[in-house]
Amino acid sequence: LTPRLGDLIAGAVSLIRADAARLAPASAAALSAWIDAQSPETFYGLRAHFLLIPWLFEARIRGEADPEFQQRLVYSSLNGYFFVRLLDNVSDDHVPADRALLPLAALFHGNFQSAYAEWFPHGHTFWEHFDGLWVGMADATVRHESLRDLTDAEFVAVTSRKIAAVKIPVAAVCLRHGRPDLLAPAFEFYDRFACAHEMLDDFCDWQPDLLAGRSSFLLSEAARRGQPGESIHACMLREGLAVGYGKIRAWLRDASLLAHGLDDTMLESFVEYRSAQMERYWRSLAPVLDRLRALADILEGPPPDGLR
Repeated sequence: LTPRLGDLIAGAVSLIRADAARLAPASAAALSAWIDAQSPETFYGLRAHFLLIPWLFEARIRGEADPEFQQRLVYSSLNGYFFVRLLDNVSDDHVPADRALLPLAALFHGNFQSAYAEWFPHGHTFWEHFDGLWVGMADATVRHESLRDLTDAEFVAVTSRKIAAVKIPVAAVCLRHGRPDLLAPAFEFYDRFACAHEMLDDFCDWQPDLLAGRSSFLLSEAARRGQPGESIHACMLREGLAVGYGKIRAWLRDASLLAHGLDDTMLESFVEYRSAQMERYWRSLAPVLDRLRALADILEGPPPDGLR
C-alpha cells in the first residue's frame, strides 16, 4: 500500500512544481525550494494520515482504491497542506523569509479546490461539505487563538474542526461512490482520530508552546492541576504528560472501535499500529521522565535543613 501511495505523492509534488513553473514562472524556483524545505517524513510511510485514510475508505467501499481518483485526491490534499503550512509558518514567524512567498498561497488554494471540480459539478452536495469543512477549519483556528484556558470540552469541540479539511477527501470518496450513509460514521471516526493527533502535537510541543506563551490544553490542564507553588514545568513532568498520553490512548481506542463498526479492517489495523507506536514512544520516555521528576522535586522542593 505505502509504496503505491508514495508514487502518488511523488507524482503530485511534480505536478505542483509544474503548475508553479507554468502559472508563476518568476517565483517558481523559490517555491520549489520552499517545497524541498518542508519535512518529507510528513508524507511517507504511515505518517500521512490525511493521504492514507481516504485510500483506505475507498478500498473499503469498492474493494480497491482507484489510482486515478486517488492521484487527484493526493494532489489536492498536498496543495491544501502546503497552503496551511505556509500560513502557519508566517503567522507563527517560524521562517521569516516565508513572508515573501505568502502571495503564492493562492496557487496552493486554487489547486486544492479545483481538483475536485473534475469529479463534482457545481451544485453537487459535495460542495456543501467542502465549504462547511474548509471554512469551519478556519473558524476553529481563529477561535483557538482566542482561548487562553482550554477545557476538555473546548479542546474536543475546537480540535474536531481545526483540522476538519482532512475530511474533505473522505467526503469525496463516499459521495463519488454513492455512499452518503457513510459520511456520519466516517466523520465521527476522524473526530476521534483528530483529537488524538492534535493531543500528540500538544504532547510533543509543550515546551516550545510554554516558552512562546501559546495556549494548549495540556498547559491549561497543568495550570489547573498544579500544586501550590509548583511550576508548569514540574506539573507537566509530574502528571501532565501522563494525562496527555492517557487521552491519546482513549481517543485512539474510540477510533479503533469506530473503524471496527465501519467493517474496515485496514483502517482498524492502521489505528492499532498508531496506538502501538504511541505506546512504544511512551515507554521509551518513562525512564527519562522519572529522572526529570526527581530533579524537579529537588529544585522546587524545600531546601535541606542545613541550607535554611
